[in-house]
Amino acid sequence: MKIGEIAKAAGVSTSRIRFYEREGIIPPGERLANGYRDYPARLVGLLRFIEQAQGLGFTLREIARVEPQEGAHVISCEDALTLLAAKHAAVTALIADAEDRRRRIAALMAELKAGKAEAQPELSSALMA
Repeated sequence: MKIGEIAKAAGVSTSRIRFYEREGIIPPGERLANGYRDYPARLVGLLRFIEQAQGLGFTLREIARVEPQEGAHVISCEDALTLLAAKHAAVTALIADAEDRRRRIAALMAELKAGKAEAQPELSSALMA
């Protein structure tokens, strides 16, 4: 398949495919005699997997570590569950950290609105952190 056909089928741009190729995320397309790249149809599944993984917060570096396999799934269910569990834990930790920050900000705002002078040193250190 030509790059435009693969891009359309996977729902990505041709420039994204070229980028993934340059970065080693996907294997390079075979060059035909006319200079066009020829891609196997199974690349559509890999590109969709990459897009879905990025949408779930995986970095391209994390995605590149995955060894694609042949068949119905780009990655084994066992490997996918392991990766998803690790990402879930990381996102949960980020949410907890963000909720703690939100709570501290709200408390500091309440103190400042109440005109408490002792909030000033905390504000300086909080804004510098």
